[in-house]
Amino acid sequence: MLTTPATSRKRPRDVSLGMRLEQAADLHPHCPPKHQGRQVWVAEQMSRKGHKVSNETVRKWFEGEAKPRPEKGAVLAEVMGVDPAWLQLGIDTGMTTRDRKVRNAMASGAVNMVAGIIQMDGGAPAFPDTADTRAEREHIDLYAIIKGANYALHVATGEKAGDQVGFSVPSALGENVIVLVLVRHGLHFSLFEATPDIIELNSEMKGGSFEVHADAAALRQITGFTERL
Repeated sequence: MLTTPATSRKRPRDVSLGMRLEQAADLHPHCPPKHQGRQVWVAEQMSRKGHKVSNETVRKWFEGEAKPRPEKGAVLAEVMGVDPAWLQLGIDTGMTTRDRKVRNAMASGAVNMVAGIIQMDGGAPAFPDTADTRAEREHIDLYAIIKGANYALHVATGEKAGDQVGFSVPSALGENVIVLVLVRHGLHFSLFEATPDIIELNSEMKGGSFEVHADAAALRQITGFTERL
């Protein structure tokens, strides 16, 4: 009996593609969990957009055994709610490692600051538990009870240039309230609420996130947490 040498067996063509697909699926608000119909769901969504693919083809994409052609790749990115260049090539927003670390540190400080302000204004903030899968999936930074109402908050940091405000938010945020911390200079800052319609009308997808550039006047300023959002 002839056997196929181990060195000649077919190897995955692009494992990184499969990893990004899994990451996008984990963050998608409607995609089923892994091993619970995820790949079937992707195939169905592709078919609904006029690009019929088999479940086996989708399996190969997730396993990195095949890559979609550019046209199908663009539709696949649309289904998953991510940037096509990021999904197929791994191209991110172009931030340097240092810039990314600085932004992450600012974001962490902003979350702590917002939690403190909510507490000082009479609200009850709480950080998500490490086992909170919803918080991980929807990028929830804080839960808060304000005037008897429950909120899930995502805290973002932004910069102002002229009349424009720029900030970044993940593509999968569920029904969270987005609190934008805008640092003006030194210890001076302002808080705003970035509504879903503002993000939808003023953003472009880059690296699995929405990069938003909106008129400052369109954002609702938050002057305190003594009233419901």
